[in-house]
Amino acid sequence: VSYPSIVGEMLASGFGIIGFSWICSPACTELEVVVMDWLAKFLKLPEQFLHATEGPGGGVIQGSASEAVLVAVLAAREQAVVKYRELHPELSESEIRGKLIAYSSDQSNSCIEKAGVIAAMPIKLLPAGEDLILRGDALKKAIEEDVQEGRIPVICIATLGTTGTCAYDDIESLATVCEDHNVWLHVDAAYAGGAFALDECADLRRGIDRVDSLNFNLHKFMLVNFDCSAMWLKDANKVVDSFNVDRIYLKHKYEGQSQIPDFRHWQIPLGRRFRALKVWITFRTLGAEGLRAHVRKHISLAEQFEKLVKDDKRFELVAPRALGLVCFRPKGDNEITAQLLQRL
Repeated sequence: VSYPSIVGEMLASGFGIIGFSWICSPACTELEVVVMDWLAKFLKLPEQFLHATEGPGGGVIQGSASEAVLVAVLAAREQAVVKYRELHPELSESEIRGKLIAYSSDQSNSCIEKAGVIAAMPIKLLPAGEDLILRGDALKKAIEEDVQEGRIPVICIATLGTTGTCAYDDIESLATVCEDHNVWLHVDAAYAGGAFALDECADLRRGIDRVDSLNFNLHKFMLVNFDCSAMWLKDANKVVDSFNVDRIYLKHKYEGQSQIPDFRHWQIPLGRRFRALKVWITFRTLGAEGLRAHVRKHISLAEQFEKLVKDDKRFELVAPRALGLVCFRPKGDNEITAQLLQRL
């Protein structure tokens, strides 16, 4: 967290905006469009995720990675149902929904499994490799087996920066499989996404141009206080079409007169907070270079700690250092690790 973010939070709370549509507060919606494009450029994301480019893509601020993942899972589910009903009109909607299945790594965050529970769609957790990375061959095998058994593959949720070891799934090989089988590919980059902004971490962005959606938590690496999770969509219409419910009390005379989105269609709840204000103030105060320096400082501290662990014969690394995360343990029985954890 940082003081500019706290100032933004206090101002937003004072204004008390419930910004579900543009007319509730034009500034709330329009500033979010601006900062999401700033962020996309800061992280060097493909242009297809910018509001400013022609096309259906764009960014939105969700409360947490859990919400972003759930939005992707629900939208992918509804899109799959519509497509499959067109191809197989002889099947009922309930029959189709009973065949849907999704995929992720056994190293993925618990929120992904939870999204499957809420969406009433099984999520198959595929075994990652010995390096704890999920690759396309494991996904391809699972999809082919499921198709053979009459199931309908819907979405794969890949992770850039797994919770346990900050491993990076192989986005390019996963994207190839997803494209071949018409499966939505979402990337959960809740922690590691901040490193997209660094030229020395450019490899992390490989394959991002081929994903349908991704999320990154500003409250992890960008000095913005919780809750603030950025989500980008290659085709926002797929989410809007899945979530659009219009009532007469939501209509206003300016509807359809501009390209400004009504973000209520991009999320689970109706109302929304003015989160863009704290992002804007943080960026304006600390600057892009200040934020990059903050990320580099975390990486530098982890490098120092990694060296200390390597130089101490009592300890060992259990995974390669990744960004600000060092996974280590005392040598010997797991009981020793448990005791150390309790003492710490």
